[in-house]
Amino acid sequence: MAKSAQRPEDGDPEIADAASLFHDETPDRPASTEASRDVSSHSDDVFDVVGADEDDAKPAPPPRPIPRPAPRAKPSPKETKEASERRTVEESARVDQVWSRGAEWGSTLVLLAIAGLVFAALIYFTFSVDHLGRSFLLVLVCGAVWVLLTYPIVITLERPVRMTPEQAVKDFHTAISHHFPHFRRMWLLLSSVGQSAPEFQSFPEFQQYWKARLAALRAGRVQGTTPLAFEVESFKAEKSAGKSYIEASYTISVYVRGKTEDGPIESVRVESSLVKGPDGMWYLNQGTLPSGKSAEPKVQADPEW
Repeated sequence: MAKSAQRPEDGDPEIADAASLFHDETPDRPASTEASRDVSSHSDDVFDVVGADEDDAKPAPPPRPIPRPAPRAKPSPKETKEASERRTVEESARVDQVWSRGAEWGSTLVLLAIAGLVFAALIYFTFSVDHLGRSFLLVLVCGAVWVLLTYPIVITLERPVRMTPEQAVKDFHTAISHHFPHFRRMWLLLSSVGQSAPEFQSFPEFQQYWKARLAALRAGRVQGTTPLAFEVESFKAEKSAGKSYIEASYTISVYVRGKTEDGPIESVRVESSLVKGPDGMWYLNQGTLPSGKSAEPKVQADPEW
């Protein structure tokens, strides 16, 4: 083996000097310095990125063109007007008075209470033991009149649950399909927009409108006191889940009760909207019935002789 490197100051090799482990190190350059340089040079070789200069020299690819959306067709003036009107109705549609039993039956209950007191007083002051037949007849008449006054309550015992717009439309027109339509329920199933129309601005005007509309439907087609039946058909609307305003279209077919096999006496296609009230129920924004297609009267052919 070669002789280990020694310092000139003393003859013993330095214990902490790593040069003594390498026999071919020169005495004037410490091995630690050479090793560190060796490691650094090897480190440079290991971590150099191969081909970096070549990649930098390549030209960058051209940017891809961004596709432009096709220009939308401008809406016609009619479509613009309809959209504006629809937006106006949607923004103004609200429910100022929600349906409730008190609002629906309140006036009827007051009338029944007053009539009951009047009838009771009349029977009390006219009762006579000597004329029991007359007193009994008076009791029957007063009782019959009082029962007739309960008619608006009897025909509306079922609550109008309107979780969907279609149920709201059906409940509104079911209230008309009686001998004496329940105008109060119809009025309460309308939104603030529905209660304000060119044909009416208050509940009495609403009653007059529908009485005239029913008279026009019955004229020359329905005899006696037979009521009309209003059926909602072909209801179309978008899903109402999570919405408070919706547009709908449906057909109202008017039949004579008991003669549905003869077909409707009039059919009306209605385009309307509905709004959800604070109670979570749906209310109509239109409380009128436009003129529709009337059924032609059936003419019986003369028998051949």
